[in-house]
Amino acid sequence: MKLLRLFRPFAPRASHLSLLIVSLLLVMMTTACGKKGPVRPKLTSQPQAPSEVTLKQQGNLFVLAWTIPAKNEDGSPIEDLQGFRILRLTYDANEACPTCRDPQEKVAELDLDYPNPGQRIGQRIYWRDTTILPGSGYRYAIVPLSIGGQVGSMASIHLAAQEAPAEPSALQAVAGDTQAQLSWTAPALPAGSQLVGYNLYRRTGQRPFPIVAVNVEPLKETRLTDRGLDNDRTYEYRVSAVTERDGQQLESRPTPGVAITPKAGL
Repeated sequence: MKLLRLFRPFAPRASHLSLLIVSLLLVMMTTACGKKGPVRPKLTSQPQAPSEVTLKQQGNLFVLAWTIPAKNEDGSPIEDLQGFRILRLTYDANEACPTCRDPQEKVAELDLDYPNPGQRIGQRIYWRDTTILPGSGYRYAIVPLSIGGQVGSMASIHLAAQEAPAEPSALQAVAGDTQAQLSWTAPALPAGSQLVGYNLYRRTGQRPFPIVAVNVEPLKETRLTDRGLDNDRTYEYRVSAVTERDGQQLESRPTPGVAITPKAGL
């Protein structure tokens, strides 16, 4: 009988069987956890809306400007801002509620670093709308765009277009040593318009005239000495008049350009 017990086939106890089942379950769970589903894209915060938005009439066009946002809506720094989309709404200037509808017409999409046909000066973007008509109002929405098509919060502004005031005349420039003597004649203004001052624009060589004037505030006189120029470099000037009518500032078209080249000894 003892020999029979020695060679009896092994029969697992209940505790051994339970341990085996638990081990199999652990293997199955581990294998299941290794199966990964589709990778979800990392969620990004929307860029904040542009700030310090301005809209001014300059001759027969509008100049729209804004400051580039530096943060997202959650307060984190913007790292993937690509540019801006500009949408426009045209409305009757006599309409009582120009803000009742959102702009839908896309009129421009500007790259952050090369915003042609706009211009970037520091943290400000400038863009001209050359298709305005007097008697019509225009509302613009500026929408930040991130890499990958993420759309940020928009900023909006509106203004009614008016007839542009007359520009100055007889612009003259006399070259000197590192300077230029400029003078011009004031324009005739219709009743109801008040002269605020003048804006001076300057460019070198064949570069485009900048959207922003040389002066920070409108000039009060019809003459100016522009100092600190480089001798033997050609400069071209234009002047426009800034007026006020019905509480709105208007800027005239610029005068034809006048070029000079400062030289030592003049």
